[in-house]
Amino acid sequence: MIIAITTSLRENVALRQRAQAIGEKLHLPVIERRKQSVTKLLQSREALLLVYENELRLVNQDGSEFAFHPDTAMLRIKSEHDALLALLGDDKLQILDTTMGLASDSIVMASAGNDVTAIESNPLIHFIVSEGLATYPSENQRLTAAMRSIKTYCADNITYMKSLPDKSFDVVYCDPMFSDRISESKNLDGLRQFANPSLLSDEFLREAKRMARKSLIIKAHFRDDVFEKFGFKRIVRPNQKFHYGIIEL
Repeated sequence: MIIAITTSLRENVALRQRAQAIGEKLHLPVIERRKQSVTKLLQSREALLLVYENELRLVNQDGSEFAFHPDTAMLRIKSEHDALLALLGDDKLQILDTTMGLASDSIVMASAGNDVTAIESNPLIHFIVSEGLATYPSENQRLTAAMRSIKTYCADNITYMKSLPDKSFDVVYCDPMFSDRISESKNLDGLRQFANPSLLSDEFLREAKRMARKSLIIKAHFRDDVFEKFGFKRIVRPNQKFHYGIIEL
């Protein structure tokens, strides 16, 4: 995939320097904006990562876009009840989120005081989201504290789990259907081509069980047989497309 980095139209020395630093980190070419339109710059490329003063925005050739925004997590934090937090209970836990994606679940889990580490296999998604977690401004102190507390790593989740000793976390969390939710949501069009399509596997389950002290939790479509296939107790959510499943250890 041909991707390049450039600045917003209001470029300055600081923005150009930041774009250059990002390019070196992601091993992507950096091109000067020179007041050229995004449409023109995309004529020979499949996507652009635009560097703004307070935002990173991915723009694809088909016009779809993606930028970090914790809107879903914010709504869940403000609600009186969240199914995932209810499943986790009141104890403060060490949690490994093996499918970070947009980090909504990580943010919600961290908002309850849990110590969350999140893994994302795609370098571009990881960079945009991890930068957002570290810098996104919010007047909601609980949301801000949750975002800033999350530790993120760009890695294959199975490889990462294999690198750590037994019982390293209380809970291992997985959202294997994240790519399906991308395909259903126009708001996530900009991420569709970058989603990791890998599904839950026996190898993943073996490593997750080795890693977890208390439980494994997954989120999947209510029609998915992943709960029964891998032995998860299904937590039914009436009128919701996605259910949680748990294996207690």
